[in-house]
Amino acid sequence: MNESDPMEIAEWGHPPHRHEEAQILYAVTGACVVTTPQRSLRVDTETAVWIPAGLDHAARFDPEFMPVVVCLEPGELVDGAPLAEARAVRVAPEQRRALLGFAREGDAVRSVALARSIAEALCGQAERPAVPRPSGPFAAPVLAALQEDPSHCDTLDEWAARLHCSVTSIRRAFVAETGMSFTEWRSRFRVEASLEALERGGVVAAVAARVGMTHNGYSLAFRRMLGCTPSEYRAHALRGSREDAAVCA
Repeated sequence: MNESDPMEIAEWGHPPHRHEEAQILYAVTGACVVTTPQRSLRVDTETAVWIPAGLDHAARFDPEFMPVVVCLEPGELVDGAPLAEARAVRVAPEQRRALLGFAREGDAVRSVALARSIAEALCGQAERPAVPRPSGPFAAPVLAALQEDPSHCDTLDEWAARLHCSVTSIRRAFVAETGMSFTEWRSRFRVEASLEALERGGVVAAVAARVGMTHNGYSLAFRRMLGCTPSEYRAHALRGSREDAAVCA
């Protein structure tokens, strides 16, 4: 049950509010940015967001946003599904099919068992960063440059000169399209780009330099984004690889 007045929904989305039930929010089309006191998370066709019961959050919708909302009362949650913090999770093809099937069912026949299975499948994943990919004229060129080389270090002044716009226009574009500042978005993008190298056992300082960050800056951004240090993430990934290899042997 929503504790805010439903008539207070603004044209751009929902003002700060909370729900008595936990929710999984997914986009059939378009995108949405969910903002909690801790961070902003993007919902799109590849990414769902888990919103715990009782968590204050707001949401901004783009014009094409069409949501799927899976609600679970506290008593309906099972081991492994409840999570204390909001999180973004990648949606695999089979999970997308389940979510679309859930959306097609009428309210009277929606199954708690199906809702549980979707929640367990999504929330059982290890969280991976879901860094938004902007597509507008002021932000997309920056994305393209960093995709080619994550260490690309042009300043906003240099980008503004190249794109024939103001620095303010670029800053506003990143906030509108990603829910975060340019600096925060670039740090998160670089952390995401570094994960494969860490999973292969890369040296943390070398991995940081490869994506254009100092060792300390990289470690701080990594912990803020993933809740662990790069070394802890690498150790966990390598341990998982060894276990997989043992199973296959």
